[in-house]
Amino acid sequence: MNRRKFIKSTCLTCATSVGALWLLQACKSTKHVTNFQYNQNKITIQKSEFVTIKNDKTIQRKFIIVKPENLPFPIAIYKLNDNDYKASLLQCSHQGCELSPYETTMVCPCHGAEFNAKGEVTQGPAETGLKTFTTTYDNDNIYIQL
Repeated sequence: MNRRKFIKSTCLTCATSVGALWLLQACKSTKHVTNFQYNQNKITIQKSEFVTIKNDKTIQRKFIIVKPENLPFPIAIYKLNDNDYKASLLQCSHQGCELSPYETTMVCPCHGAEFNAKGEVTQGPAETGLKTFTTTYDNDNIYIQL
């Protein structure tokens, strides 16, 4: 195989693999929570929203989405571990497009910027992290201060 065919073949294989991974990740269901309380700039969400039962198996969700009426974009709440939650506005800090959330990342469909579950930039063109909210919890609920 000559050099040109090798490079073309390698690039095509790489691009196909990346595309397949994104497609598989996109097939997972996203939980849009409608059962939350909004009172005095604080959102209250039950921790049980992170749990679903499918085929008699308990599945822990990595994130959930809420859309308060007073905000122009939804909020993604990621469960980082049993006692740590992070809430980020799904608005890209680059040019304001709505982000697409996945299990461990949020991706801007407009220009390809990527952010981790904490809202930190992992790939440009964005240079600043996402707007995040103070998040606290108790035994049953998660509280997001807007």
